[in-house]
Amino acid sequence: MLRALTLFAFTCGCSALLASARFPAVAPHVNAQMLFGGRSSAVEEDFKRRQEKLAQRQALAKTQPKGAVEVTFPQKGNKVVAAKQGEPIGAVCKRAGMRIKFDCKNGRCGTCQVRLNGRAAAKVCQGATIPGGATRKLKITLDNP
Repeated sequence: MLRALTLFAFTCGCSALLASARFPAVAPHVNAQMLFGGRSSAVEEDFKRRQEKLAQRQALAKTQPKGAVEVTFPQKGNKVVAAKQGEPIGAVCKRAGMRIKFDCKNGRCGTCQVRLNGRAAAKVCQGATIPGGATRKLKITLDNP
């Protein structure tokens, strides 16, 4: 009997063992955490915190229109402009008050090149657009201010 009980506790966990045991003085809604300590572990607290943050982000996403992107320009004092996915970067920069230089107007010289989130380079004169997908925030930095 003890071996079977130990095997059950090993495979199913302590809470399953407590649920299967019959304690006459314990109410059926009492779990192992209530019996053995009363405080949650760091893992459970971290999980709860992450779930709350996720719920906040999802609620914020529901209030914004579909495809909305928050574009930040660090060279303009972190000015923030709202844009839509697929919108030309040149139009967004113009709305933010940024002037982009064009020398060759076909992308060879690189004066119109911008960085998206500090990584990917896009040339505005070639019709670069705000990327689609899961992008909600974008930081555009001019390579040649």
